[in-house]
Amino acid sequence: PTMAPSQELAVAAAVGAVVGGIGCFLLTRGRKGPLNVRSTAASGSTVYESSRAVDEYLQFHFASANELAPLVGKFLAKEVLQFPALCARECAASAPRKGRCLDIGCAVGGAVFEMARDFQEVVGFDFSAAFIDAANEMKKKGSRKYERLVEGEIMEQLEAKVPSGLDRGRCRFIVGDACDMPALKLGKFDSVLAANLMCRVPDPNKFLRDMKDVVSEGGTFVLVSPFSWLPEYTDKKKWVGGYRDSRGQAVMTEGQVANALGPYFRLVETKQMPFIIREHQRKNQVGVSCCQIWKRTSQV
Repeated sequence: PTMAPSQELAVAAAVGAVVGGIGCFLLTRGRKGPLNVRSTAASGSTVYESSRAVDEYLQFHFASANELAPLVGKFLAKEVLQFPALCARECAASAPRKGRCLDIGCAVGGAVFEMARDFQEVVGFDFSAAFIDAANEMKKKGSRKYERLVEGEIMEQLEAKVPSGLDRGRCRFIVGDACDMPALKLGKFDSVLAANLMCRVPDPNKFLRDMKDVVSEGGTFVLVSPFSWLPEYTDKKKWVGGYRDSRGQAVMTEGQVANALGPYFRLVETKQMPFIIREHQRKNQVGVSCCQIWKRTSQV
């Protein structure tokens, strides 16, 4: 569902008030060393294999609004606190059929479980084996304990739980590379989601070009991204946007996605998708991703 203009303004105001940048902050600590706070935006892909990364994403995907933002939450539009569910609803609302759905870069599976409310089969894959292990544990047990930072070096334990009222048996999780999707031989899907992933892969143009091979004719591709390009993840020569061309003109990512997707997709709608990531009880990072809904056209 599309947010009303008043809701989008509320989100924008919250973003300006809370934080001036976008980043996912991971809390890392050696077995006997001090606690460190660092951003995944500055660490490279290996950070996603750490136990702390798993804990952070379990919180991001499954925490209730009160758990995620007990202090700042009341100042934010409710959509900011429901990112996985928002992504899932966009897939369900735009898909012409509710057969198969794919989540590329699914992390610990929050959106996959949400999509199981509407789709008969949902596949999620991620490059991180640690994330997929956690997602499979959530599928098997329905819950998993995790730790989060309260203040300073004070940690507390919580439990991530799959929402009730959905069939976890519809979900499947595997390790896979978003830049080598044909190798997974997953077939085609009625809806494909890629949330906050495109600017974290080494070859985003190939990733987009391959989308024609996984989206069924008439199906939809829901691309959600904050366009946070960083050389630690993607060589600058392969950025889709976020740079100036030889004439000094700004090349913005939002307008360049169509070039990579080619004639196989038609843009249906663009909207804003808010999200919040908790660092500790008094500090949160708020971002607004661009959500583009693309329809797979006939073969050309």
